[in-house]
Amino acid sequence: MSPRLGLRLVALIVPAALLAPVAAHAEKVVTHDPAGDATVVGWLAEEDAELPPVPDPSAADIVRTVAAHGDRRLSITVHFTELAGVRDHSMQVLVRTPSGAYRVDLDKEEGRRVRSTITRNREAVDCRALRARYDTGADAVAVSVPTACLSSPRWVRLGIKAFAPLATTDPAVLASTVDDGHRDTVRLMSVGAGPRIHRG
Repeated sequence: MSPRLGLRLVALIVPAALLAPVAAHAEKVVTHDPAGDATVVGWLAEEDAELPPVPDPSAADIVRTVAAHGDRRLSITVHFTELAGVRDHSMQVLVRTPSGAYRVDLDKEEGRRVRSTITRNREAVDCRALRARYDTGADAVAVSVPTACLSSPRWVRLGIKAFAPLATTDPAVLASTVDDGHRDTVRLMSVGAGPRIHRG
């Protein structure tokens, strides 16, 4: 991790007595990501086609992640620059644990309920109590994962990417804005990781 990025990462451990009742006995960690660091990635069918610019603001632009790791649930809230008016949006949460990694995928399509799934080694995990909610008024996405679905780990590290497809009139272009919640750049084949969050 670069010194520049390290200065932007803030880990805040809140005593259990100060947490809300829902997050009692949980370690809470807050990490910050610079605003305006989303980028455009896409597919071009023709050599002379061009990717559109990053919109300002971008619905994929992550600015803060708040996570609380309790005995029964891992609660994650991801804050964005602006979600008002967003139609299609998706998010990937990589949950690293001592016994391996899990991936939580969220997909929001206009007019449909948010779809949420969890996988390990590309195989679906049966986790019926997995919950996800988009709050466009608060520019936030909340995810709640039962720790039993993650084999009740003693700690987790989170990696987060958000995607917002871009409308284009060029049929040769398919593009989205993307942001990594723990890096000021985007790497397509990897995701940045936050600090360890121990089970409360």
